[in-house]
Amino acid sequence: MSESAGKALDILFYLAKVGDEVSLARMSKDTGVNKATALRYLAVLESKGVVERRSGGWSLGIALFELGSKVPVRALVVDKVRPIIEILARESGESANLACLAGDSAIYLDRAEANNRSLRMRSVPGDRLPLYCTGVGKAILSQLPEERIRAILGSAPLPKINDSTLTEPEDVIREARRARELGYGVDREEYEVGLTCIAMPLRLPGSDFAGAVSVSGPSGRMRIPGAKERFLGLLKTATEEALRAISPRNFNQNTTASAEASTSV
Repeated sequence: MSESAGKALDILFYLAKVGDEVSLARMSKDTGVNKATALRYLAVLESKGVVERRSGGWSLGIALFELGSKVPVRALVVDKVRPIIEILARESGESANLACLAGDSAIYLDRAEANNRSLRMRSVPGDRLPLYCTGVGKAILSQLPEERIRAILGSAPLPKINDSTLTEPEDVIREARRARELGYGVDREEYEVGLTCIAMPLRLPGSDFAGAVSVSGPSGRMRIPGAKERFLGLLKTATEEALRAISPRNFNQNTTASAEASTSV
């Protein structure tokens, strides 16, 4: 094992032992790894989702929760939510999407298309998308502490994808606050010209999973009078049903059943 890999594992085992958020200064003191080196390893581990930066410091991330389970958390969430986004796509007449936080970006977990009228987006399940200019990204950011949002965005201007893209971190933070107040985030052609996306946050109780369910479609259809209210109503129903589907009771039952099945093979 390389020295770098060993030090990275030492940091993971240290965080697991502490079991709480730890400041960089305390981590450096307890592990003997200088701050600059520790921060470099933490940045790599954060990009993979195995550690997370929070308001109180650093902690283990959802990726380790996935690795420690017989069935990955994301796979369980997709399995539970898939029928719900299929209904959402059918009832909305647009594309319905499921995404979650992965490091410093959003990852599309699943998508359902309504019919041939659905706008074929350039992103597909498995793709990573920026948090600052997508509907699902804004809905995910709305769930995070502001300190963590600032850590993800940084202080420098963000890449400009098109003329509608917000590039100043402070503008994005205001969008996240607004999404938190309203209960949903909106991408107004900031990622794809001609595409509007409305997304609502989805949390997995008892875990660090931060996700979102969205409806995406051509701006012309998404912005007709009364359309937004209809989509928000459908999204509210879908996210409430998804939340029930991935509740700790159902989630744990599924995990136990899957583990027992794999043991009996």
